This record gives sequence, structure tokens and C-alpha cells, in this order.
Amino acid sequence: MFFKLLFELAILLAYLYLVLQSDPRLDEIKDSSILDSAVNIILFLIVADVSISLFKYIYSRRIGLSRHEKDSVIFGVENLAKLLIGLAVVISVFGAFGIDLKSLLTSLSIVAAALAIIAKDFINDYLIGIYLSFTKDFQIGDYVKIGDSKGTIVEIGMQKVRFQNDDDDIVLIPHSTIYSNEIINYTRRDIRKASIGFQLALDKVGSLEAFEGELIESLKGFEEYIESESYKLSVIAITKDSIDLKFQYQIKKVDYELQRKIRRKTIREVFNHISRLSSPTPSKY
Repeated sequence: MFFKLLFELAILLAYLYLVLQSDPRLDEIKDSSILDSAVNIILFLIVADVSISLFKYIYSRRIGLSRHEKDSVIFGVENLAKLLIGLAVVISVFGAFGIDLKSLLTSLSIVAAALAIIAKDFINDYLIGIYLSFTKDFQIGDYVKIGDSKGTIVEIGMQKVRFQNDDDDIVLIPHSTIYSNEIINYTRRDIRKASIGFQLALDKVGSLEAFEGELIESLKGFEEYIESESYKLSVIAITKDSIDLKFQYQIKKVDYELQRKIRRKTIREVFNHISRLSSPTPSKY
């Protein structure tokens, strides 16, 4: 990236030198609308890229981000830049062929209105994405609940948010869906208490006290991270065929990667418990 930035700066300085020297080659370029528009597009792209790179460098240094890290503000600036660059390219292309953009839009107002209706969702998601990028509701890396899904925000794109759920699946959620749903930001709330709910058939439970002991024993490898007195297995509901249980614990500090590992370990132990109860008892002769 450093050498790319130097190369772009060299091009800008070379163009500035030609302008200051009143180089006749510039007049030849301006005589051709296509060449003039092409040069303007290239210069605009270079200026935009240099500006964005400098902003990201200064901003990242200020808040302590590493070279390859991005937060929601950086994603927002990149998405906004893509919009402006796209508009500039379209305007330049029309100008290169001598088409007056204002006249074109006026004469094609009905077509433009139809396109706006067709692309309504696209435009809506894009504008909401820019809003989400600069809002303080959540940031990259926050652990949130959106609708019925929980997970970590990985990326805020132009149309969708990349979201990693508790099963390590990557889910793409449209911005409009996020905007219209309730968002619970667990990172902002600094919640350390975790709970895992599950349902078992009554004949697969056995003793609740013994089952709770098995779950606690299965998490021995994490005992340095969990408050020792926080384990609790609660009965939520009972029907004639099943029982709803909730296993709770509290970790010593907020760490959602650790919570995912503990969750996976607990779910496996529940499965192992069911398997043990389902295994036939060896016959004695």
C-alpha cells in the first residue's frame, strides 16, 4: 500500500508540473472530450484513493487499530467513497460523449422514476448501511442480538452486514432487516452471564443433580475463566414427555470467543449424556 500511495502521489505531482509548465500536450488532451474525461476520471480516482488512504492511516493511528483492522467508520467511509466515485464516473462518461446529464435526466424522467422504484430496496439498503457505519449502535467486533440471531459483527458492507453466529456460520443480513429489528448489543452492556437452553425427553434426564455435576465436570478445562459459584441448572418447563432446562454460568471477564467454546463444550456434553442413557445396559448372566 505504501508503494501504491507513492506511485499515485508521483502521478499527481507530474500532472501538476505539466500544468505549471503550461505543457502544450495538455491542450491536445483537452481538445479531445474523450481523452479529457478519461484524464479527469483517473485524476479523481487517484485523489480519492490518496485521501481515503491518508484518512484511514490517521484515523487508525488515533484509535489504535492495526494495519489490517477496520471498524465501522472505515467501512462507512469506503462505502460512501464508492458511491461518490460511481457518480463521478457516470457523469464523466456522459461528458466524454457530449451528453448533457441534466437534459438527459429531464427527458428520461419517467424511466428514471421507474428505475428508482425497481432499485428502491438496493438504494434503501445502501443508505441505511451508511447510517449504520457511523452510528454508535454497534461497532465491528461487537456481540449483538438481531431479531432471533446472536453473533459478532464482522463487516458492514454496501448492502449487508457480515455476521458470525454462535455456530461460527457467516450470515449476511440486509441493512433494512437490521434497521427494522430490535438490536441488543451485549458488548455495550458488558454482560458476563451466559445461559444455554435445551429440551430433553423425560426418560433421558435421570437425576438433575447428577446431570448438573456432569456439565460442571465437563467444563473443568475452563474453570479458571468461570466464577466457581455461578453454575446453575434450572428447570424452565415440564410437559408429559419432555423437560426444558437452562444451564447458567458467569465468566470472569467479557470474552465472546471463550463463551462460544464453552457453549460448544456444554452442548457436546448434553449430547454425550443422552447417548449414555440411550446405550443398552450390558446383560449379566
